[in-house]
Amino acid sequence: MEKIKVLIADDHQIMLDGLRAILNKDKSIQVVGKASNGLEALEFLKKEVVDVILLDLQMPVMDGLETTMHIKKSFPEVKIIMLTTNDEGSIITSLFKAGATGYLLKNASKEYLIKGIKDAHEGKKVISSHLTEKMIESLTQDPKKGNDGTKPIITKREIEVIKLIAQEYTTQEIADQLFVSTNTVATHKRNLFVKMDVKNSVGMVKKAVDWGLI
Repeated sequence: MEKIKVLIADDHQIMLDGLRAILNKDKSIQVVGKASNGLEALEFLKKEVVDVILLDLQMPVMDGLETTMHIKKSFPEVKIIMLTTNDEGSIITSLFKAGATGYLLKNASKEYLIKGIKDAHEGKKVISSHLTEKMIESLTQDPKKGNDGTKPIITKREIEVIKLIAQEYTTQEIADQLFVSTNTVATHKRNLFVKMDVKNSVGMVKKAVDWGLI
């Protein structure tokens, strides 16, 4: 039986080494490579065949959301499993919308992770069990309506980010104001671009004003 070829993308070396050691013990899985950010992952996909990629959400250079969008555009056959610590419902739904096959938390058991990889390879959707409720909650909130009638879920933290961007704060300044990392701010921005269907911060602020968010 041909092994499932897996690429791991995470900016923490200990995660890369640990995951590789765990997965290589399974006879049906072969870790063919690792990357420390999304851009490296995309470069690897240009050279090697990969069936499933384990992708961290918060990475430097190119985060998980942006990487997912690029992978689905250039390598649609690759199955994407987000492996992260973020359990925010709206982000999960946005990533599935962008093309992710699965969403697992980093505290998942090795058995659950291995099963998730096998299920994703077969085309099944994969998600940590308790996250399903968070997704449902994010979809049943009463969000602001856009001009086209759509109902994107904009969280309180995302509105804070939009307001600071509107005040011309830099990514670093926003991170300092909200006591988070610049990677987290970048992830919020990418998430908002997808939700609001805009290409840049100017379009995001304009639409936020139109929707009465700020």
